[in-house]
Parts: sequence; C-alpha cells; structure tokens
Amino acid sequence: MRHAPSQPEPGRPAAAWRPSSGAGERIRALAEQLAPLQVDLIVASAEPKAVATGRGLAACLAVPYTSAPRLHEHERGHVPLLEEHAWHDIVRRSFRHPDVLVFGRETANEARLRFGAALERALARADVERPAVVAHGTVMSLLVAGPNGLDPFELWCSLQMPEAWLLSWPDLALKERITAS
Repeated sequence: MRHAPSQPEPGRPAAAWRPSSGAGERIRALAEQLAPLQVDLIVASAEPKAVATGRGLAACLAVPYTSAPRLHEHERGHVPLLEEHAWHDIVRRSFRHPDVLVFGRETANEARLRFGAALERALARADVERPAVVAHGTVMSLLVAGPNGLDPFELWCSLQMPEAWLLSWPDLALKERITAS
C-alpha cells in the first residue's frame, strides 16, 4: 500500500513528512475497502507517514501492526522540495535510467532491489496468511512495474494516496488496485 497523503515541509526531507490534515479520513475509507480481504497484519515502513497510515489501518481493521526496516522510499533526503513539473521530470529520468544516479543516494535499481529484499524479509517474518505492507510510491512502482509489463513512471503517476495493490507472491502479479474512494 502507498501511505496516506503527507504534508510537504520545505526544508525537511520527505522521509520526515507527516500525514496531512485529511489523512485519517482517507485511511478509514481505505480500511473499509480492505476489510473484505481479511488482512491479518499491517507492516509499515518506518517513515512517519507510513507509520501513521499503518497504525490507522491496523486500528480500523483490528489487526496487529509492526514496522520493518528498509521499506523506506528511494533515498533522497537532501533533495529540496521541487515544483511538481520539475519533480516529475526528475522521477521520469530516474525511471528511464535505473542504473544511473539521477538524484538522491541510490539509483532506481538500487532502491528497487533494497525494497524488494526488505519486503521479502518482512513477509517471511510476518507468519500470517494475509499481511499488508504500507510503503511508498516510487519503490512500489519500481518493484511492481516490470513483472506486470507496466511503465514505472506511468504507474507512479497514477497512484493515489492511500492506495493498495493486491499482489500475488512471489511473482508480484498485480491482481487489483484498491483506492480509498
């Protein structure tokens, strides 16, 4: 799942941003959509927006919550807040040149590999049938686009906050997209 909307804070890295004022309502709406899936554990990235989303979903669904390391977004802590057009251009270049360090501290492929390995570890430790993982749009798109024949930039652009993807494991086949609406 992608986390709920966050509040950009100029001068603070995106990894430290907190949920926006309407995030709780969006989390509850997504929980209603997820309830029929009988999720039995929520695992989240340690970033505040993912933690808040994960805890909120766990409370709504009455399931346990935990956090797992290395599920964080593409490492880009020193990248300043950019205008939307400039931001999309830099993300597009990163996706088109996944082995080139376009911005941040890791290439797109390094982020994909790190996130994929962390997801695998988190799911192996979960010891439940239907875990849900709260993470971030860039790494999710990088991981899921290839196995589904999708363009990662277009997938990233289409993501809502929050949004859940029902995937088969371990082949990452995208079965369904679930939104808060």
